[in-house]
Amino acid sequence: MAVVRTNPLLRFEAGCLWLTGACLLAMVAVILVEVVTRSLFHFSFEVVDEVGGYLTVAVSFLALAPAQARKAFHNVALVQNRISQRAQAAWLAFFHLLSLVFCLTVTGAMVRFVYRSWEQGDVASTVMRTPLWIPQSIMVVGMGVLCLVLAAELMAAVRNCRSMKAANDA
Repeated sequence: MAVVRTNPLLRFEAGCLWLTGACLLAMVAVILVEVVTRSLFHFSFEVVDEVGGYLTVAVSFLALAPAQARKAFHNVALVQNRISQRAQAAWLAFFHLLSLVFCLTVTGAMVRFVYRSWEQGDVASTVMRTPLWIPQSIMVVGMGVLCLVLAAELMAAVRNCRSMKAANDA
């Protein structure tokens, strides 16, 4: 059962995937530069831990939507294989609804958290003094795109349930 997604959603997913790759490359570059400067020049930039942490969070959250769209998360096939296709479709729709409600709740809490950090001018207590709303915003973007993907998959699952019901009624 393929999920049909609109072009803007595909662009969001592709953008998240591209940003994830860029973050991974940036992390490799930052660590490589730190290793070289420490080994050859006995000098440290002293920001690799902080930047690496921000990039790790960015990779984690930006990869959520592409992973969901490509069905990369685990499923409980033991139960799903033992029920009818119609029950599987209903279960999938219910699961997507539950996931979407959870993700919307978490995203809403994150938006309030980012706004509070921005409003209060919170900065990291590190050498870089990074305004915390910047790395926190990436979490909101990743969760927001995941919500879009889950909404599209929920709509597809509901359409699938309806078509199965119509086929059974006919």
